[in-house]
Amino acid sequence: MVDEARLRGRLGNFKHIMRNITLLRLLVAVAGAFALISLSAPQSKAAVGDIWETNNNQLLIFRPLGGTPSTFNAGLANPKGLVFDGNGHVYVAVAGNGTIVRFDIFDASGFTFATGVGSPVGLAIDAAGFLYVGDAASGNVYKFNVADGTKTTFTNGVGAPAGLVFDNTGNLFVADFNSGTIYKVASDGTKNTFANGLSGPSGLAFDSAGNLFEADSATGKIFKFTPGGTKSEFVTGLGRPYGVAFDSSGNLIVTDNARGATLRFNPAGVQSTVFASDFNTPVFLAIQPAAHQILNISTRGFVGQDEHVLIAGFIIGGNGPVGSTVVVRGLGPSLSGFGITDALQDPVLEVHDASGTLIASNNNYAEATGSQRVPGSLAPSDDREAALQLTLNGGAYTAVVRGVANSTGTALVEVYQIGGN
Repeated sequence: MVDEARLRGRLGNFKHIMRNITLLRLLVAVAGAFALISLSAPQSKAAVGDIWETNNNQLLIFRPLGGTPSTFNAGLANPKGLVFDGNGHVYVAVAGNGTIVRFDIFDASGFTFATGVGSPVGLAIDAAGFLYVGDAASGNVYKFNVADGTKTTFTNGVGAPAGLVFDNTGNLFVADFNSGTIYKVASDGTKNTFANGLSGPSGLAFDSAGNLFEADSATGKIFKFTPGGTKSEFVTGLGRPYGVAFDSSGNLIVTDNARGATLRFNPAGVQSTVFASDFNTPVFLAIQPAAHQILNISTRGFVGQDEHVLIAGFIIGGNGPVGSTVVVRGLGPSLSGFGITDALQDPVLEVHDASGTLIASNNNYAEATGSQRVPGSLAPSDDREAALQLTLNGGAYTAVVRGVANSTGTALVEVYQIGGN
């Protein structure tokens, strides 16, 4: 039996050369000799919010306000996509030799995480910490277990996958540079076309409202897609945009490879320059994330009928791609043991994201399946009570408790962090 009192009290990157390279060749690298990884220290210490960028054979770091970048590593053979895991590491796709390199962002030590990938370009990490790699040579997206390096094919037939990004519900969006298509791939690998008719789609990024932004490299535009797929122009007149990423203030950072510029656009599309140089060849970028943190919450209240439900809002801070694992519980019957005479006898639990989208729900905790099943030590004491174990990214969420068949009574809603960042 869970100690209710104890749980409720817990708190917790040279243009004259590159301009002559075709768009396709930029993404499908020519095989070359293996480049040794320089383990020298970066020129300046990395920090949350810094802009990291692949650029020629380098991995560069820019401060959020811009200025001359520092070089984190200069020994990479045609680096493309990069992604942070939120645990102090950055993964880089090295297209020149078909490898994935992992660096420690604090001491700059690095090693080859994976080999034989073909021409890796786009990278993404899901909330559970698995690494996804878009291989422009094979048209596959591979999934790696970062703990042991095991590789499986997550999806195939996506042409030349460039940008990869996950939405808040675990769907992977893949930009096919060759066909001008963005695919939406469910967690089981099922693939559907989200958008087509694009021209050299490259980087992808989601804003906090769930809108997808795409760098359309051949037209020099940034397109915005609503969650329903409606397309609009967010920015026009760029040279050859490749990488896109949002900072913590909602600004879109863009690498313009043709103009040697790293640019910032505020939510209204107003442009400012982070850095620009005639001898600059920026490709992809990522923003160094903050670690997740949640304060444990527990609150009791009366559950009425219809819209009169018990609600607990909670926020997971940080923006690392690896999520925080939380346990959310909706209790009722067990409250009788604490002197509650009108306890809700059959609670139902729902968890929604900031847009109101239902992420998961549960009636009786034992009916939860897979990773959503709460471990025994945190399971409610009554089979009728509801509980979910979820891995969530940074953002605002709402836990809702209601009664089965519109029943009423006093209930307890709890949210506890048990793992992740």
